[in-house]
Amino acid sequence: PSTPNQNMKSSITSGDRRPRAASKMTLIFCLTLSTGWAFAHPALPIPNNKPPKSILTHEGFSNTSTSSSSAKEKLTPISGTPFRGISKRLGLCANDEPEEKPPSQLESIVANAKSIVLFKSNPFTNPTLRTKYLTAAAAGLAVSLAMVPEAVSFSFVAGVSPLVGLWTTVVLGFFAALFGGRAGICSSASGACSVVVAALCASHGGGYLAGCAALAGILQIVAGTAGMGKLIRIVPHPVMIGFVNGLTLVMLKAQMTHFKTAGKFMSLFTAEGKATYGCAILTMFLVRFGLPKLQEKVEAAKAVPPTLGGVVLAAIVAKYLKWPVKTLADVAGSETFRGGLSILPKIGLPSSVWEPLMNAPVETLRVILPYAITMAAVGSIESLLTLQLLDGLVDDGKRGSTKREVIGQGIGNLASGLTGGIGGCALIGQSLINAQSGGGVSRFSGMSMAIFLALGIVSFAPLLGQIPVVALAGVMLLVCQSTFSWGSLRLFGKIPNIDMFTILLTTYVTVKDDLAKAVLLGTISSALGFAWKQSTTISAQITHTNLNVPGGGPRLPNVKSYNIHGPLFFGSSQAFSGLFRVKEDPDDIVIDFTSSRVFDHSALDAINALANRYGALGKRVYLRHLSSDCAKLLGKIHDGGLPPFEVVESDPSTDPVYGVAEDSKYYKDVAVAKSS
Repeated sequence: PSTPNQNMKSSITSGDRRPRAASKMTLIFCLTLSTGWAFAHPALPIPNNKPPKSILTHEGFSNTSTSSSSAKEKLTPISGTPFRGISKRLGLCANDEPEEKPPSQLESIVANAKSIVLFKSNPFTNPTLRTKYLTAAAAGLAVSLAMVPEAVSFSFVAGVSPLVGLWTTVVLGFFAALFGGRAGICSSASGACSVVVAALCASHGGGYLAGCAALAGILQIVAGTAGMGKLIRIVPHPVMIGFVNGLTLVMLKAQMTHFKTAGKFMSLFTAEGKATYGCAILTMFLVRFGLPKLQEKVEAAKAVPPTLGGVVLAAIVAKYLKWPVKTLADVAGSETFRGGLSILPKIGLPSSVWEPLMNAPVETLRVILPYAITMAAVGSIESLLTLQLLDGLVDDGKRGSTKREVIGQGIGNLASGLTGGIGGCALIGQSLINAQSGGGVSRFSGMSMAIFLALGIVSFAPLLGQIPVVALAGVMLLVCQSTFSWGSLRLFGKIPNIDMFTILLTTYVTVKDDLAKAVLLGTISSALGFAWKQSTTISAQITHTNLNVPGGGPRLPNVKSYNIHGPLFFGSSQAFSGLFRVKEDPDDIVIDFTSSRVFDHSALDAINALANRYGALGKRVYLRHLSSDCAKLLGKIHDGGLPPFEVVESDPSTDPVYGVAEDSKYYKDVAVAKSS
């Protein structure tokens, strides 16, 4: 009988190549297993090298001692990792130790290979980093699914093909995550920006949208480089609450469209209604309760975010039970999810905008520029507010960079425009999904969202198109529930009326109009309320003090003094003038600003006007405890300098030091004193 080797040999010589192919597959399989095992076990042994003599240690061993058979030998690892690096057998005398040969050149290279690295930390061999990136990738996959219905619906708002919105999400999301202000932010085609450019698309076609997005990106890059992102700091907290509540209502309104047919909500008594509501409820239950409970009991389940697992399981159940629910392919059209390389976007501006830009650049820019400015402002504001929200949500001890975020959004919009996209900004709902899924600690989560979405569009489009839209809507409903500031409903009667009015105003304008107007009106409302409140706090306490008349004059006792309390600025200047009884006051009075501060030009004018009123009656005013630059500015803005009836007493040891919001033409020759 022939042996197995002979059978193998005969099969090879007879022209049958299946065993050779099998051996190749076996080799590839073994290499794959060994590579995966190497990633899973970073502490692989490396060839030993001769250790430095200074590292060799032995407890209780001296150079003068001799070898003893009772001495217990022990292995001491030299490197920090056990059984890795160089080990030395101790317990032998130096005389008995055979001299090791010097390492060869190959051994030296292998032993020192770890010092030849491109990065400080290798994410594939560091278990902590490996877990971090795997979690970020899983979060990105979950967000990529939630991005699809939003991008498709916003494409319809802008008046373009759903593929344009999807590729906008891919390009913008990748570059904004790579260059943005913090980890965890996910960007896409947005409703706020789509509403802005809808009129442009209707009047000039979709090609102009790409030019508008590219120009908006350039404006954002310029604004970010100039540091204009810092202006978001002046947005008060009531505006932030109104922004969050308003955007939550906008997201909720967008999800309600998936539960309607012919403009009305589906009936629970129809098969389509039962399937639609049931699929959404099933997804919400799995995401909120089912999968988190499973993750508490099964450690391996923690590798999958509940949002991703809930959507996938709901899609499987709907497919298996043949529920009549709308899928992504039903909403966006089968053409959107046909897949293949033919649907890749083309690089460069569309000819519909490129040719007019070359032939009539001024006229074309005149059409695009207003929309680009509005898009840049709206996108920057929403992205920066999302940045501030994630700073408070992700407890990683880091603060996002407003400058980098605006620049990152600009680069993303520029790249989006150059690939025929419509532009967009950061999305608060998807960013919260990403952060809650564990992607808030790495930029790779936002980048992987774009990568997975691109792979899904090209390679897995038919499978992606089978996901029920209401399953994703269920996830967004949970986001709405967790995003809305429910605590703001308990603030009625507990906070100032102007703050509550600002919250309601910002919420209403966000839902009714757009985010940029809402933030602008809310900030103005809050600023006016603050100015009004501060204007009512100024007051004067009347006392008596001693006065040394300048120029060698006598010392006057019991001189009437007005001690001013509260800020003096444009809002309080009129109330300041009403504090004094000019006709009833004596010939010499003192105005003490120890408990006050002069803020602006209106305050300086109010002081000079008050002094003129006293001077018209032959009386003299002495001003105390003003800052040195404030005293100099009073003389510069007064016609002909300070009059003799307006005297500024200077005492560098007690006078405060502060600046005044004044025109540069008055300040150019004034040296502001610095506090010691």
